[in-house]
Amino acid sequence: MKVSGCIIQKRQIIDHTENLFNANYKGKRIYISTDHGFGKPQYDHLKRFLIDVVDIKTGMYDVQTYQDLHTVRDAIIYALKGAMLVS
Repeated sequence: MKVSGCIIQKRQIIDHTENLFNANYKGKRIYISTDHGFGKPQYDHLKRFLIDVVDIKTGMYDVQTYQDLHTVRDAIIYALKGAMLVS
């Protein structure tokens, strides 16, 4: 899967649906989901995504937030930028 210039190998992708993404990339665990307790998005045409990026070795969060975006692909790009994996 190629997103924003990053190639995430299929074997590293655990889940990938329109509402969930869970994968490992460059020593980070990227978890994105619409199943959370943060309420509804501000606008009806968006989805509210929980976005977590955790360093696998240390367990520290690089990104821990929620964001209103159009698609899970947009949320992946947001997570990659937040973790400084892309510019």
